Amino acid sequence: MRIILILIALGALIGLFVNAGHKLFLWFRPIFSGVGPVAFGISYGIMVAAVLILFVLSRIPDSPIPRTVFLIDHYALGVIVLLMLLVNLTNLALLLARLCHIIPTPLPQKAAITAGAAAVVLSVALSVYGGIHASKVQTVNYKIQIQEGNGDTDAMNIVLISDLHIGYVVDEKHVEKIVAAVNAEEPDLVCIAGDMFDGDITAVKNPSVLQESFRSIKAPYGVYACLGNHDAGAGYEDMLKFLEKAQVHLLQDESVLIANKLILAGRKDSGPIGGQGEARRELAEEAGMEHLPRIVLDHRPENIGSYNKSTDLILSGHTHRGQMFPFNLVTGIMLDMNYGYYRLGEEGPQAVVTSGAGTWGPPQRVGTDNEIAVIQVLLPAAEDGSRD
Repeated sequence: MRIILILIALGALIGLFVNAGHKLFLWFRPIFSGVGPVAFGISYGIMVAAVLILFVLSRIPDSPIPRTVFLIDHYALGVIVLLMLLVNLTNLALLLARLCHIIPTPLPQKAAITAGAAAVVLSVALSVYGGIHASKVQTVNYKIQIQEGNGDTDAMNIVLISDLHIGYVVDEKHVEKIVAAVNAEEPDLVCIAGDMFDGDITAVKNPSVLQESFRSIKAPYGVYACLGNHDAGAGYEDMLKFLEKAQVHLLQDESVLIANKLILAGRKDSGPIGGQGEARRELAEEAGMEHLPRIVLDHRPENIGSYNKSTDLILSGHTHRGQMFPFNLVTGIMLDMNYGYYRLGEEGPQAVVTSGAGTWGPPQRVGTDNEIAVIQVLLPAAEDGSRD
């Protein structure tokens, strides 16, 4: 069934690209007066195929393709995807306008050129804006009470980051921005909810510089991470070595006691793209510490249904909040947990889903942000009133 759905989606995508090319030719026919539909179709098809194929080839481990070339290709991917979507949306809007007799049929050539030009210009403009916007790191804030009691409360300042996708596009400069934003919040604890890497550890340039950046994070209780679906594959063991040198404590279906105040657990991904060592296993209950609040790092927010009331808070990423318009609208409609704060029932675990601090594919953010989430967690105070 999954293969069938993939084939259907692939067929629909190809159809949208073909229709976009057909409409562009019809709208700009006076400009392409010396070019026939076949020649235009071949040229358009080669351009689209070249961008898509180069994107795939650039992601082969140890790819010989120069970094500058595949950076250009990643940006070009964003342009052609936006162009395909906007051309089809413009065509749909024109169709509805003709059906409502707002514009005449057939469409006047001047109106067709204007519509086509608007789609092309808007695609380029959004791509430029998206690239600039993706270079910035925003901060969002949450305040969450867990295990409410009758006495005083204690507080822990947790910074959540996710989906850095270090490698093909995200480099040490962007990581430095993330680290600076994290340190500015003076966190007690930093949590990384998966997808540190973009699936290929060989694509990580200047690893020692990146590791130094992570080591410079100032958090008294440390930096902890779980695995995402891209933190897998042939370079998995090297990823573990990278994180160890970066002083990022990886939790693989295991728990750790933080400051005698809470239990922090981290999960392997439930659907990794490649191997992650041993298969994901259930979390064990912490004997003698059941009374302590429990926070779980689980990359995929859809896994919240697998936790019961013994878990107080789940921190996730993965969705990117759609990353780019109009996908942010699609994920908002299709996903029950797309972004922000959630609660599973009155007694179920709470959850925070971040849009991530990096990008996948086109290095662009349109309608969403690269962000860190600052979570002030209110905990029951220790019985003796002490604070660590």
